[in-house]
Amino acid sequence: MTTPTPRGGTDLLGRPLADDEQAILDVYRAIQAALARDLPPCAAANLRAALAPVAVTITDLGLCYEHLTDLSV
Repeated sequence: MTTPTPRGGTDLLGRPLADDEQAILDVYRAIQAALARDLPPCAAANLRAALAPVAVTITDLGLCYEHLTDLSV
């Protein structure tokens, strides 16, 4: 599991994040944070389903590399 990229951080190649990349990473982290809460089962299931394509996006863009199974998602 990787350390979360701080705001204004870099991608996996060390390049500064563009505003749109940061926005995507913020969405990813917000969904992760919501899943850490005690949510109703329907909300948790739908957020897990939403997290998967966002995780693919951040991996494809090289913003972060995490296996969702490592996050217990």
